[in-house]
Amino acid sequence: MTLAFRAFLGLLFALAPAGLVLVQMERQARTERVDRLAEQARLLVEQVAARQSSTVGAARQLLSALGATPRLGDTECRAVLGRILQANPRYLAVELADAQGRRICSTRSGNAGDPGWLEVLRGDAFRLGGYEAGTGPAGASLSLAEPVRDPAGRVVGAVGLTLSLDWLGRDLQAMGMPPQSTATIADRNGIVLASSHEDTAGHTLGALARRLFEATAAGVTLSQDGQRRIAYMPPGEATHGLFLSVGLEEHPDSLLAGRRTELAIVGALLLSFLLALFTFHTSAERPVQALLAAARRWRAQDWHARVGRIGGGHDFSRIAAAFDEMAETVELRQRAEARWEACMEAAPLLVLAADPQGKVQWVNAQWRDMTGRDLDQSLGDGWLDAIDPRDRAAVEAAWRAALAEPKGAPLLQELRLRGGARCLLKAAPAFTQDGEVQAWAIFGLDVRKLRLAEAQADASGARLRAIYAHAPVGLCLLDRELCVLAINDRLARAHGKPAADHIGRPLAEVAPHFAAELHPRLLQLVATGEAVEDVEFCAMLGDEERCWLCSYHPVHDRAGTVVAVSGAVIDITSRRRMETSAWQLSREVDHRAQNALSVVRGLLRLSAADAADDVPALVEELEGRIGAMSRAHDILSRENWMGADLGEILRGELAGHPGRIEISGPSLRLVPEAAQPMALALHELVNNAQRYGALSTRQGRVSLTWTSGPDGAELNWVERGGPPVLAIPERVGFGSMLIDANMRTQLAGDIHRHWDAAGLRCVLSIGAAALATTPSGMVRGPLAGKRVLLVEDDPISALSLASVLREGGCEVLGPARSGAEAIFLAGQAGRVDVVVLAGRLGGRPVRQLAEALRARAGVVLHISPDGLNGRTITPRQLRDALTEALASARDDAAPEGNPPSGPVPS
Repeated sequence: MTLAFRAFLGLLFALAPAGLVLVQMERQARTERVDRLAEQARLLVEQVAARQSSTVGAARQLLSALGATPRLGDTECRAVLGRILQANPRYLAVELADAQGRRICSTRSGNAGDPGWLEVLRGDAFRLGGYEAGTGPAGASLSLAEPVRDPAGRVVGAVGLTLSLDWLGRDLQAMGMPPQSTATIADRNGIVLASSHEDTAGHTLGALARRLFEATAAGVTLSQDGQRRIAYMPPGEATHGLFLSVGLEEHPDSLLAGRRTELAIVGALLLSFLLALFTFHTSAERPVQALLAAARRWRAQDWHARVGRIGGGHDFSRIAAAFDEMAETVELRQRAEARWEACMEAAPLLVLAADPQGKVQWVNAQWRDMTGRDLDQSLGDGWLDAIDPRDRAAVEAAWRAALAEPKGAPLLQELRLRGGARCLLKAAPAFTQDGEVQAWAIFGLDVRKLRLAEAQADASGARLRAIYAHAPVGLCLLDRELCVLAINDRLARAHGKPAADHIGRPLAEVAPHFAAELHPRLLQLVATGEAVEDVEFCAMLGDEERCWLCSYHPVHDRAGTVVAVSGAVIDITSRRRMETSAWQLSREVDHRAQNALSVVRGLLRLSAADAADDVPALVEELEGRIGAMSRAHDILSRENWMGADLGEILRGELAGHPGRIEISGPSLRLVPEAAQPMALALHELVNNAQRYGALSTRQGRVSLTWTSGPDGAELNWVERGGPPVLAIPERVGFGSMLIDANMRTQLAGDIHRHWDAAGLRCVLSIGAAALATTPSGMVRGPLAGKRVLLVEDDPISALSLASVLREGGCEVLGPARSGAEAIFLAGQAGRVDVVVLAGRLGGRPVRQLAEALRARAGVVLHISPDGLNGRTITPRQLRDALTEALASARDDAAPEGNPPSGPVPS
């Protein structure tokens, strides 16, 4: 069988299956395109359904909100509904009806656009109407209505919305449907409500859409012309009674393009087959036969045979010439070179052989594998191209210098090859008996593994040093005699000595308080290899008690012997303090909740006795009094039940009368127990002024001022401009009794009423026991009277820090739990001496907030999660840090008097 015939069969068996596979792949691709088209249509109709479900859900939420709105007068009702329409432009009208279906309030005149009140009232459920033709600029619409129930669950009316179909169409078009798609929404009667590409609103669905409208489940079908995939969802609960469909059309050129592709594949394969066969016969078979003939003669050791001139192009001519040149030299060199090449090919080194002028003539397999360059690419000076450009200039200069002085020092240089390999290169000449250079040998040793091992060792050492230096826990390494081999600064501080003083010394000597607790256990660890884990103990370090959590583990050698002990120590002093604070806070909150419940029970009982026959009045009284308690509770909760500012309580109670009440007085804080009684007393005064006093007329005004002294505080309530006081009231109501009881008991004071003709004047005394004061031992300190804004989102930490600051004599604002709250409190306070930023708000850095607060405070002090300067902060250290920062700010103040910016320790 000839080579040409074999090539024919090979091409036939190779190309024919390939052609069939390509055609089949094209057909399969078309099937997949059709399936993807159907799946895309199904996903689009689900998107449309989700969009409409969201629209109906939003309408139902608005209907529910309208149904829960208290009954308003006709004018007020229209105004409210008008504002709702302005806020929701998708709706054309909002209407309310009574239990008989009569419209009682509407944003449009007449009886047009009835949303089906009777059907809603009879069905006792939400109703989605059908298409309603529009007139004038309003356009077509869709009604939605829902019944309104009283607290007993009875239907007492209905509320309805009119959705604009123009808006529904625009909303459908805004979904960004593909160009070949058409989405349609129809009501339960088969009338089109909106379409994504055509203005068909108000038209009846076509025949195919009607069949899909009556289907029992959603699906995907083919259009009558076979070019479109239609995904549909019939009316049902999932679509709120709407019919949804999306038609997606396949591009008309897709089928024709597929057939053309199949024909092109078959034609190209056939043409390739013929051209390859002809080319092979003319340019390969004949030259190959000539080469084979010469090879058969060389196999017979006929080295005089020559190929000569052959056809097949330039490449075959080059091959023939190379064969002829090889035949001329192979006989002389084959035996010697065969032995030398066998050795060099097997060598695990890079080997290159060069002539006396330094031109490379041969390279071994190791060179070819490592550089990816064959012999032809490496011949002459081509081997230099395998060197990394960063090292080539230096290597080439050294190589030229060695060639110029062959009897000098041999070339020895480390370099990088292209691709990242590193090698140590050495070149030396071979001399003849006359001392002439006969050849050059170049050897290269791969040093990647050596350098990698060195780098890994350096990296391991660096990582270990970094871990010890920056670990958030104390670390140490002890030998078998429990002498310190390594220790980081964090643990050294816990021992109370510098790290350098620990190395080589026993643990019992450098840290006796640790050794007293751990020494027997560590000796047991060395003896048995059992780890010592989670040991908690406390000891005095200096003048304060510190607590630690310790774990120690054995370090084994390859034989399994314990050769060292690795220790990790965590300072848990702050955690212990926070646990104690949390327990105290829990007890305090329980106590406050019990007190609040007792007060509410008393209010209910006494208010009911005071207004036994007037239930609405009783409800109003109770809501007002409980609201006053709630507002005071909010202030206490925001400040972690540490107290409340009197001015903030007063402003909260008087906020409903802007411009009619003047208040002024110094900053004054109440103890937690006095905040709610103060709020109740003030609420009763305001309530009495609204009913009978100055706040019952437009011209009436109230002035509220207060002063403080060593024996407590005094508030002056003065009413002017109200009805004249003709006589002292004979009846004393529950409100007056409530004021008297709170002022004389929980506020440790009294109240004196003066019934002046111009209006009531009251003097309220607050006893010193109800005022939050600073401990006398700290009042004269450097922090006395300093206003500190505390920013901390963790309630336990906030409680602890606020307590420490108040013990130092500071007036604490907050704590603020967010950046916005911090900026608000700083603005409200007017003057802030220090801002304390504790930790990370919400897990995020607070540096940007610190910069924003610098303009409002003289000093901004940041306490990181690790404390100050990497150490857990103590109460005394916090107060010392504040004192130092304030002193530094005063020393660095600018001559112009600008407020200095304090440091932000981290």
